[in-house]
Amino acid sequence: MRGKNKAIIFIALIVVAALGFVGYRYWSPVSLAEGYLYEDDSHLLYAKVIPNEKNVSVEIVATKVEKETDDIPTLTNQTLQLTGTIDGDKLVLTQAEGTGEVQASVSANELVFQGPIAGIEGSETKLLASQAAPYENKLQALTAQVTQEAEQKKKEVAERRAKEAARVDFAKKVERSGKLAADLLETSQYLTDIQFSDETSFNQEQVTELQGLLDELNQYAKQSGMNKMEFEVMQGTAGSMKVLVDGMNTMDASIQEKKKSMNDLIAVLETDIADIKTVWDEIKASVPDAQKREEAVNQAIKTGTDAVQKAKQQLASTEKEQTALKQSATKLYQDAVSVVSQTKAKYAF
Repeated sequence: MRGKNKAIIFIALIVVAALGFVGYRYWSPVSLAEGYLYEDDSHLLYAKVIPNEKNVSVEIVATKVEKETDDIPTLTNQTLQLTGTIDGDKLVLTQAEGTGEVQASVSANELVFQGPIAGIEGSETKLLASQAAPYENKLQALTAQVTQEAEQKKKEVAERRAKEAARVDFAKKVERSGKLAADLLETSQYLTDIQFSDETSFNQEQVTELQGLLDELNQYAKQSGMNKMEFEVMQGTAGSMKVLVDGMNTMDASIQEKKKSMNDLIAVLETDIADIKTVWDEIKASVPDAQKREEAVNQAIKTGTDAVQKAKQQLASTEKEQTALKQSATKLYQDAVSVVSQTKAKYAF
């Protein structure tokens, strides 16, 4: 019987202790709501005040609308844990990071923080009593709204960037068409300025002189008699002819260099002509002063085309002419060598 009484007393003590703890939460002088809600255009806070035997803790879930690059909205979330004491309706709290005291007051209707809290600036921030369900609905709605706004903003940014890229590309093409037209005129002039008249005149003079020297050799060879000194003059004349032929070979290097320059310029012109046609086709429908620009483009194309055609003709004629002159010079010298050789054999020098 005594054991049974002890068990009843032990159970009664547990019940009293439990009622005391619950009474502090629900029957204390300050009544508390399930939660407290704050919202503005860019913030959504939901807080819970949780008392215990020795102190009180406040948990705040803070959602903030922020702007990224190009003003694209995004949501950031953080949870703040504050602990402290409660005296009547007054709260003295500190954050876990130890950033200083936070003063607040609480009732069944509202939770009021003095000073900034969770990124909200102001002399006070008031959260109104709310259950969790309305907060969750608002959070869901805010998330959907920000997501939609972000997608729309990204679309606008992409469209704006595409338009700007197209504008820049168009401007570059307009500028390039003008530069290509100027380059065509300049390069055409460079190409036209390359001539082979000096080299041709030089080689023609060499051939004429070679012919004259060969005629002299033939005159010596036709003499009825010849002494050693006269034969040595013939040898010297043939040697002079060799120098003239070598001079023509040296001049040929200059001719080849000019040919290379011409071929390089022709390649540049042909490339620029193709490029300016492509660029003009892409911009002519929208470019300002289209008629004036088109006339300039067509004139540049014509100038370049004419210069290329004439240059190719000049290269072909120069090649033919220089080949003939070199062949003539070689033959004249070979004839001279033959005359000297025959004369040497004839007089046994």
